[in-house]
Amino acid sequence: MSGHTVQLRALPPRNKPGLTLLAALLGLFIALLDVTVVTVAMPTIGTDLHATFDDLEWVANAYMLALAVFIVTAGRLGDLYGQRMIYVVGVVVFLAGSALCAGAGEITLFGWDHITTLHIGRVIQGVGGAVVLPLTLAIIYSSFEGEKRAKGMMLWGAVGGLATALGPLIGGVLVDHAGWEWIFLINVPIGAIVIFATLAGMGADERPAAGTERSLDLPGLGLLSTSLLCINLALINGNSWGWTSAKVLLLFAGGALLLLGFLFVESRSRAPIIDLGWFRRPSFGGSIATSFLMGAGMFSVIFYLSIYLQEGLRLSAQETGVRLLPLTLCLVVGAPVGGRIVAKAGVRKALTLAMTLMAIGIALYTLADPNGDSGSWTNLLPGMLLTGLALGIAMPVASELTIASAPQDQVGVSASAGTMVRQVGNAVGIAIMGALMSNSTDTVVDKLRAAAKDKPLTEDIANDIRQRAVTEGIENGVWYAAAVTLLAAVMVAVFVRDRQPASPTPPPPARPDDTMRLSKLPSA
Repeated sequence: MSGHTVQLRALPPRNKPGLTLLAALLGLFIALLDVTVVTVAMPTIGTDLHATFDDLEWVANAYMLALAVFIVTAGRLGDLYGQRMIYVVGVVVFLAGSALCAGAGEITLFGWDHITTLHIGRVIQGVGGAVVLPLTLAIIYSSFEGEKRAKGMMLWGAVGGLATALGPLIGGVLVDHAGWEWIFLINVPIGAIVIFATLAGMGADERPAAGTERSLDLPGLGLLSTSLLCINLALINGNSWGWTSAKVLLLFAGGALLLLGFLFVESRSRAPIIDLGWFRRPSFGGSIATSFLMGAGMFSVIFYLSIYLQEGLRLSAQETGVRLLPLTLCLVVGAPVGGRIVAKAGVRKALTLAMTLMAIGIALYTLADPNGDSGSWTNLLPGMLLTGLALGIAMPVASELTIASAPQDQVGVSASAGTMVRQVGNAVGIAIMGALMSNSTDTVVDKLRAAAKDKPLTEDIANDIRQRAVTEGIENGVWYAAAVTLLAAVMVAVFVRDRQPASPTPPPPARPDDTMRLSKLPSA
């Protein structure tokens, strides 16, 4: 699609730093909270809405799928039409989805059943989250400079980790004391604060210079979104449908062909969504690869660590959230530590160190006791402390590197690209770890049942078999995740360079009548 790159001309600023930062961090918190908060509510939702196991899986998957598919589109819209306006729209969509999810037990849409209504609400939430997540990062990067930007990025990383890790704990408390609907309703008052802080705190959206055209590469967006839809559907359903099933293979093949079509269209577009030339910059390509491998490694480990604590050590969801607090607290500590390391040693060394420590910490999860009771969770503490610290360092550094390596008038789409590949990496990691754990579990179950064939299969024996199987399964998955994360450390060391941010395309010279018109605009 033909068009011109949008050049933006700033109006007089009305940026209130405190409110701007609050708007970004609270938006990030609720968007990430809804990734994990639903996990503990699944049994209750299943009972109330008469849902099958497959139905419940899609309560989680619908959000993640919509998030992955629409995130680059959202980032591009933010660059074209202004971060403040698109961010507010995204929050409103997210809150509408939250309200529909909360009411799914009482209402239905178009005659569908209650669980389908919940799925639709989760898709709407995911579309809103796809707008909110990357723009929180872009807003902080665009609104602050120097030391203030560094502190904002540290807080962004800390709050992101906090929301992800606290999801099961917050969800458990709300389900036990208020009802599962409140895991969605809690977003409404927080979202209202986000909207107020955004409108009151952020400066007016920049406006395009006269004679320029807002250009959205619709063919490119369509190809990329459909490709991501196919690939994520295959990854989500691979373990249940079978990795060699016709449906999974067709989805992967279709996703690959669509991705090739996207690359072809983008290479010829006058206004591409993602300029493929960015990937010729080692730091941008290295940061994107690091984000993908971080998702495929550490984030998939957190997902299965929660399963181990519940299935392997027989802890409740709320108890699991409490046991994960050391990881969360270290993550919060890691963010400012990372800033100091970057200031003294540079981005490359800080990120290489963080990914190496993360790989070591992940490997330490193999200390899990296969015969342990609930108290043996302390065996996981060394790994939790190290991975939490390393993740706190790596997340804001890698995210800022992605934005800083791209043109500065396209921070929205560059932030979206980093978030998108991390989400896809997360889906890949969960699928691979799930397959490894499933194979290990089947092997252990067969061995233990054969050894106990002369004994009746009592509930205690069945629980023991499940506990051993889950423990051995997660150990095999952990070694995979540690290897992937170590590979990320190597890629950072090889490709990333400590460079200044890429310069934006210079705007065309203003015509006298343009300047006069802008000067007469009222202060925002």
